[in-house]
Order: sequence, then structure tokens, then C-alpha cells
Amino acid sequence: MTAKPLISFSKIAEEDLNFLDIDEWPDWQAQFGNSQPLKLEIGFGMGSFLIEMAAQEPRSNFIGMDFYHKGIRKVMTRKKKLQLENIRVAYGDVRIKIPLLFKDGELETVYINFPDPWPKKRHTKRRLIKPDFVKLIGQKLAPGGRIYLATDFEVYAMEMLEYFNSEPLFQNQGPGSGFLETREDLPKTKYEKNFINAGHKIYYLEFTRLGIATPTN
Repeated sequence: MTAKPLISFSKIAEEDLNFLDIDEWPDWQAQFGNSQPLKLEIGFGMGSFLIEMAAQEPRSNFIGMDFYHKGIRKVMTRKKKLQLENIRVAYGDVRIKIPLLFKDGELETVYINFPDPWPKKRHTKRRLIKPDFVKLIGQKLAPGGRIYLATDFEVYAMEMLEYFNSEPLFQNQGPGSGFLETREDLPKTKYEKNFINAGHKIYYLEFTRLGIATPTN
């Protein structure tokens, strides 16, 4: 069952150099052929948000990172069809790959849309957003950079809010250091549209990376 995706990814890597299954910094300026801002979407799913952002902002470079095989193949097909040269897809677990693929202060923007909430109590330790991960993102964002998050799961939303508000590297852009009611300036993901149509409340967060030194030890 595992051989088929590996063969498929090998073929994608051979045919499209914009697919990156790597474990070291790739020199992003060389990858894109320019020095435009780097923007990372973590866990892009089927890729609708990533594709729309790349189409809307041709002067930004977008990196999507995920390990969802079907979504990766779909993004690679769509980006090729739409001739979007400002997208790269990085394969792997973000907790492992982000420290390897990005230098400190290299990212301008990070997007995390509807990460798996792992709703069962015994699975909550699998959630992506934890204090160590928040600090990692803060290290990779440039001063003044931003991270945007969204979830429909209230318990997880409150955790995100607590962890980011507690991290000195970040400043909450929401009213009263809380949630934003909406975000009209970003495209809506497939999940987001479905949740809104179903009457679910969406919790939006936006944080700015402060221009303060990070600890070296």
C-alpha cells in the first residue's frame, strides 16, 4: 500500500522540479529565481487556498508543506495547468521539515488553516500547535512577519490563543488580544466554506512577529 505513493512522488519529482522531497535548505532565492517574499502554508489539504493566493499575489513566493498524497498531486497538477511559477511544494512532517528547510527570519508569512483538531482527549497530544512549535514559527518569521490561523474547533482555538499570546515573539492583532471576527482579505478554504454554510463559528487569529532578539541557547 505504501509503494504506490512513493513511486508516484518519484515520478513527480523527476517531471517537476517544483516538488521538493528534501531534508536541507534549498536556497529559496535560487529555487524561485528571485528574492520575492516567502510565504508558507502549513497543511494545505487539497490546495485551493495555496493556488488562489499564488494567483492573487504573483510578486510573492508560496511554499505549501504537507504529507497528504492526494492533495500534493492535485496541487502539482493545478499549478502546472494554471502556469503558476511562484509555488513550490515541500513534502513531509512540518515539525521535522521546517527547521531543516528554512533559516531563521526567512519567512514573511505563515498560514495554518484548519489544522487537525484531534478532538478525542487521548489524541490531543498530536495537535500541531504547541508552545515549542509556536516558538519555532517565531524564529523562522522575519520581524514584522505575520501568521494567520483558522479553526472551527473551539477548544483548539482557545489553546492556539493561549500559546501565541504567551509567546513573547508575537503580538496579537485581534481586538483585546482575542479572535478576529472575519478575514476578508484572504481566500476561503474548502473546509471554511463548508463550515460557514453549516453555520459553524470560525475562530480567526492573526499575529505579528515582533522585532526582538531570540534566545541563542
